[in-house]
Amino acid sequence: MKFENIRTLAARFTARHIIPCAIVMGVALAAAGWSETEYAFVVTTDFYSAAYYSTVEVLPPRTTDLNIGTVSTDPVVHYDVNEDMVFVINRYLADNIQIVDPQSGFATVGQYSVGNGSNPHDIRLATSTKAYVSRFEWKTMLIVDPYSGDSLGVIDLSVFADSDGIPEMDRMEIVGNRLFVALNCIDHTTWLPAGPGKVAVIDIEADTLVDCDPDVPGLQPIVLPFPNPYSELRYDACWGKLIVGCVGAWGDLTGGVVAIDPVTLTADTVATESELGGDISDVLLIPQGKGYAVVLDTLPWPDNYARLVAFDPVAGQVTDTLYAQTSGTGSSLATIEANRQGEVYLCDRDLTQPGLRIYDVRSDTLITKIDVGLPPFDLEFIQVPWAQVEVPSRGGEGDLLVQPNPAGAVTHILLRGTELSGPASLKIYDVEGRLIRNLVADVARGKACISWDLTDNPGSAVSPGIYYATLIGDGYQVTRPIVVLR
Repeated sequence: MKFENIRTLAARFTARHIIPCAIVMGVALAAAGWSETEYAFVVTTDFYSAAYYSTVEVLPPRTTDLNIGTVSTDPVVHYDVNEDMVFVINRYLADNIQIVDPQSGFATVGQYSVGNGSNPHDIRLATSTKAYVSRFEWKTMLIVDPYSGDSLGVIDLSVFADSDGIPEMDRMEIVGNRLFVALNCIDHTTWLPAGPGKVAVIDIEADTLVDCDPDVPGLQPIVLPFPNPYSELRYDACWGKLIVGCVGAWGDLTGGVVAIDPVTLTADTVATESELGGDISDVLLIPQGKGYAVVLDTLPWPDNYARLVAFDPVAGQVTDTLYAQTSGTGSSLATIEANRQGEVYLCDRDLTQPGLRIYDVRSDTLITKIDVGLPPFDLEFIQVPWAQVEVPSRGGEGDLLVQPNPAGAVTHILLRGTELSGPASLKIYDVEGRLIRNLVADVARGKACISWDLTDNPGSAVSPGIYYATLIGDGYQVTRPIVVLR
């Protein structure tokens, strides 16, 4: 076939995709209400008498604003990118959702109950007027207006519960038109796993449960290979999978990291707790093809110290230990999160010197530690949305996903859904059709994730503007725009 001229592609993409995506660019950012400053939003707590939220600017000098407002002593956080709004889930004995507006100086602008004794564990917005709240102690998922808290209905998940009748719904994520809900399935008397962990799937258009295995009689969830899905449930675009850490029963290494396919509704093992060396309390993957996990020693409390480890998600092997707790009473490490600058933040709850540990994912070395007052427990990054420009590929031969896009320091180009027929190349062009960078000379069959550091072939940083990643193979071509901001 004759490939399209890159200038023709530039004009077509600019008119069809880049202009609509301009709400995340330049001057339009201010018009849309977005701040140019990016933050880590952190909740800190002593777990019994005091808890606050604070912010840390992502870029140096990493200015902090401490104790902006109060939260419950058992909080977790969700940042909704589309709404540019922070939702604090005030859990045990608080039972409410707290709304914090970044555009109002991170002021609390709303708060509502989700049921006394319900113990909410997460919230996800389907639209600006409809959200789902998982309730750990109850059988029913609550559907609410995310701002007023007005009830829009419930979804009964007790069909997936163990013998105590409560499924212990925990963290959630939306992929496409489906909501995925991790179910701990633990015995409320012993607090031990009552069977394998499960994930309920909800059609957010019909608000009905999805049967994940039609070949088995009755309504079926996704059944996980390990008990007790405990960590945050995260969607990883490079893998095209949902990632969750299952802890099993504490101290017995019966858990592992699981990848869930949101299309086939199946689950596979990424790594076991034995391979990672401890009980998994949190886990995430990054576009550079690495994984990070917080793992706890299997010794009884108070000697169950924690470590932050890097691991190879393909081989299921630990590649580095970034930090190991050596003193204290029980584990002092909590949530980890990765930002688009290539950093991993670790909540270090050390009683004498708590703070946020920030690591460079390129070298797995500590950049700095930030004091945020009380011990940090959870965090989310308040960052400009990562535009994901989707254009149908030719006959399923190949597809590209660019993340983050717009990009300021580095971007990652995912080749997904690819069944490449022979050698292929991945090149970066500017809007004039000039070749800027040869990224890959030969793309292997299957999936790959390639990083571009926003430099040209000689190694100089490219200027702000629009560029095009083009995958060229035997008889096909796929192009995606990349917006570079400085």
